[in-house]
Amino acid sequence: MQNNNRSRLLERLEEVALQLMRRMHGKMEVSMAHGVTGSQFFVLKRIREYGRMTVSAAAEEIGVSLSAVTALVDRLVKAGLVTRSRDEDDRRLVWLKVTPQGEEVLEVCLAGRKQIMEKYLGQLAEEDLEQLVKIYEKLLMIIKQEEKS
Repeated sequence: MQNNNRSRLLERLEEVALQLMRRMHGKMEVSMAHGVTGSQFFVLKRIREYGRMTVSAAAEEIGVSLSAVTALVDRLVKAGLVTRSRDEDDRRLVWLKVTPQGEEVLEVCLAGRKQIMEKYLGQLAEEDLEQLVKIYEKLLMIIKQEEKS
């Protein structure tokens, strides 16, 4: 009986999560500046957080192949949002750095995303938000542990 209830809850969660993510993703995409995609935004944000980042580290951060992130970075470079440069000591390393134009675009994207998050998640009680964050952190930790194995 308990296993049956757990199964129903997991099915319900899957359906709700799918609908929620689809709708939130659509709203987030609309808030992006200059046609920046979600993956491009995530890479821009990470590069800025680290100050600079290698192409291989960017691939690892978003969980895609080196060739996929290279294509993504090519578009960011072409748009003038990121610069690419070789390491002076190890020419095999390629560093990515956000340009001033990339900083501006990132700020517009962050502001739009924050506005959407506040619009919907801001309607939840603070305790609910804390619990939601804790649950997401637990799930992320479980996934990261599995990836290490």
